[in-house]
Amino acid sequence: MQLIDFQIFLALHPNITGVFIGAIGACVGSFLNVCIHRLPKGESIISPPSHCACGQKIPVWFNIPLLGWLLLRGRAKCCGATISVQYPLVELITALLFVTAFLVLSPVKAAIGCVFLSLLIILAGCDMKDMLVPDAPNFLLVGLGLFFSIVAPLLHRETGSSLEIISAMDSLIGIAVGTALVWWIRTIASFIMGQEAMGEADIILCAGVGAFCGWQGALFCLFGGSVIGVIIKFRSVLALFGPKKEPESVPFVPSMAIAAAVWFFRGPELVSAWHLFAGKFIRFLACLPTQG
Repeated sequence: MQLIDFQIFLALHPNITGVFIGAIGACVGSFLNVCIHRLPKGESIISPPSHCACGQKIPVWFNIPLLGWLLLRGRAKCCGATISVQYPLVELITALLFVTAFLVLSPVKAAIGCVFLSLLIILAGCDMKDMLVPDAPNFLLVGLGLFFSIVAPLLHRETGSSLEIISAMDSLIGIAVGTALVWWIRTIASFIMGQEAMGEADIILCAGVGAFCGWQGALFCLFGGSVIGVIIKFRSVLALFGPKKEPESVPFVPSMAIAAAVWFFRGPELVSAWHLFAGKFIRFLACLPTQG
């Protein structure tokens, strides 16, 4: 099926396409669960096959994304151990993101987006579960961002001649801005606080987002992620002003991943909205009466 045929089919049958893409997303989410569970431990994501914590191999029919967890009612059939709700949540989130990508983006960008979003889910899941971000998917994010920028220049909405070169430059600038910005913030904040403020994984992640989304995406990933992180961990932020306690480690990668996904879906619209808001605010200030 050619690309134009898929676009026509998507337009004529959005419901069927959505169900099909959602099923693929749920299956991918099941694999992402394996990555989240095994990568921080340095285990292979290929073998052995999926197994329970007690070592018993999980039958295929209980490995069906979403349905398997519901059929088992969150408990292992072999030993009765509780199965974390993380597994169906990751599968559901992946399915919804895949469907959203193909509904709101062009087919090429949606396909690339599925790769981008999958890597973000792995990194966020590892950070939330083990407070450890593996290097492999992080560096893969950077490399694939640069690769896709060359083979699919429309990823950066470039048009005209020499698309591959211009798009690759957008990606490289995004990598440079993401790396330098987070490195300087990390260095200054660590000096002021007397302890490491951000991990090296945050630097690589921001560079990877820059590779896929350009320098503006890298900026939004960092600062938008900071706002999202404060909102999610508002109680922890308030605790900083209370009695002194042991410092609490807060995973920052999930917040950065959310911000990166938001930018990938609606980056240009966010820029336009910001320019509109800034213009209205400046005009409002200019209309204020002056004393004198």
